[in-house]
Amino acid sequence: MKTSSYACLVLGFAAACSSETDITVADTTAEVSIDISAPVATVDERYLSFAVDTAQVVGGLFWSAEPVAQLIGQERQPVYDFSRPRLRALASQLAPAFLRIGGSDADRVFYDMSEDPVSEEELSEEYEFVLTARQVDGIFEFAEALGLDVMFTLSAGPGARNESDEWTPDMARSLLEYVSDKEYEVTLWELGNEWDRFSIILGIPATPELAVTDFAKARTLLDEFYDDFKLGGPSSAYWPSIGELVPMYGPFMEMGGADSIDVVTWHYYPTQSERGGILRTDPWERGILLDPENLDVGLFWADEVATHRDMHAPETPIWLGESGHAQFGGQPSASDSFEGTFWWLDQLGAFARRNVQISVRQTLSGSNYGLIDDVTLDPRPDYWASVLWRRLMGERVLDVTRTAVDDYVRVYAHCTEGPPGAVAVLVINLLQDENVRIKVDGITSLRKEIYVLTSDALDSKDILLNGTVLRDDNGVLPPLEPKITDGPADIPPRAMAFVLYPFADAPACQ
Repeated sequence: MKTSSYACLVLGFAAACSSETDITVADTTAEVSIDISAPVATVDERYLSFAVDTAQVVGGLFWSAEPVAQLIGQERQPVYDFSRPRLRALASQLAPAFLRIGGSDADRVFYDMSEDPVSEEELSEEYEFVLTARQVDGIFEFAEALGLDVMFTLSAGPGARNESDEWTPDMARSLLEYVSDKEYEVTLWELGNEWDRFSIILGIPATPELAVTDFAKARTLLDEFYDDFKLGGPSSAYWPSIGELVPMYGPFMEMGGADSIDVVTWHYYPTQSERGGILRTDPWERGILLDPENLDVGLFWADEVATHRDMHAPETPIWLGESGHAQFGGQPSASDSFEGTFWWLDQLGAFARRNVQISVRQTLSGSNYGLIDDVTLDPRPDYWASVLWRRLMGERVLDVTRTAVDDYVRVYAHCTEGPPGAVAVLVINLLQDENVRIKVDGITSLRKEIYVLTSDALDSKDILLNGTVLRDDNGVLPPLEPKITDGPADIPPRAMAFVLYPFADAPACQ
C-alpha cells in the first residue's frame, strides 16, 4: 500500500491514508457534476435543529412505548430532565441549533409561573397540564449552557380562547412577563401547533380568517415585550398523500397572515407509524423510504409551501418546524434504527437544496423518532449521522447535476470546514446489492476524506463508521475519523457516505 505520510500529517488525521488499491471494485459508476462557482442556496448555521415536545417538558401524555392506535400520546411521562449530564454532552455536539418547545400539547397547557402552581386536578376542563416556572427555567438553563436558541409555541388552544373562539392574550402575557423578567431569550415564537388539525385535535373550528386575526393579536402582544423577535406560523402539517388536512396555509397567507409573521413554518412526516391506526393515509412499511419516489414526495410539498410564500411574502424565510421519520411517535425498529437514517440525511440534503433555512427534528430524545433513547440515553443511528452532518456540511449549498446516476443514488454537496475551497459531498446508496463509485466532474483534486456509514441490518440500532461501531463513553464521542485516499470513492450497498474534497479549490467556498 502506498501512503503519503506527509499529507496525513498536514491534514492532522490519525486515520490511515490509502491508495486506489484499497478500494473494492465498484459494480456501477455514478457520475455527477458539481457547480463550484457559486452557491445555489444558503442555509442557517442552525439548519439541523431539534425539539423537546411540550408533553415531555410538563410530564404529560406522550406516545406509548407499544405502537397501539392513538390520536395523541397516551403514556404518562416524567417531567423532562434537562440536567442529565450525558444528555447535555450529547446534545452539545449538535450546537449551534434551535431547541423547539412545541407539539400538540403546547395547546393544552396552563401557564402558572407562581411559586405555588396549581395541580392538574385544579385545572378547568380546557386544560390538560401545567407549565411551571421551574420547568421554564429548565428549558432556558439547558439552552444557555449548550449555546442553543429557543423556539417556543404559545398556546392557541381552548383555554386561551373566549366564548367566541377568539384567542385572548392573557395567559400568554403571564408567561411572557416571566420570561422577560428573567431575561430569557426566545428567537422565534409560534402561536399554536398545526392549525390545519385544530378541529380534529382541539375541537376548535379554526379558519384562515380566525388565524389571521389571532396572529395579529399575538404580534401586538409580543411588541409589548420585545423590540427584536420573530413570529412564525402557521405550522401546518403536511401529510404525504394529502397535504394539509384542512386548507389553511394558502388562504392564511392570501388573507393577510403574512403581515404578522416573520417566518413561514410548516411540518412534514414522510410516513406514519402503527400508532396512527385507521387515521394513517401513508402507513409505514419496511423499505418504503428506500424508494426514491417516496423520498421525493417531501419536495412536492416543500415547493407548494414556497409557492404560497412567493405569491404573498417573497422575502420571508421558510423553516421546517417539525419533522420525523414517521408520524405518531415514530415506527419501532425503523425510526430508531439504521433504516431511518437514509431518509433523514436525504431530507436534510434535499430541503437545504430547496433553501429551507431551518429543519427541526422531532425529537432530541423520546419515543421512537428521538435522536437519543430517552431512557438509556444511547445515541441512535440518526444521532451519529446528525453529528457528521453538523461537522461536515456547511451553510453554502452547491448545485449537483446528475449526468449518469441511478435514481437510487442520491448526491448533495455543500461547502465545508477546512482549507479555503473545500467541498463535502453526501452520497446515499439505496441500491440493495451494488457498490457505487462516485465520479465527480468539476473537482479535479484526487485527495478525499471518506466517512462511510453502514450497518448489519436495516432494523439495527448500531451504525458503523468505516467499519467501526459507534459508541459514546458517557457522552464523550469517539474520534470520528475519515479514511483518506487519493483513489476513488466507493459506497457499499445500502450505505451512506460523506466524501470531503479538502483541496477542491471551489470559488463558492472561498
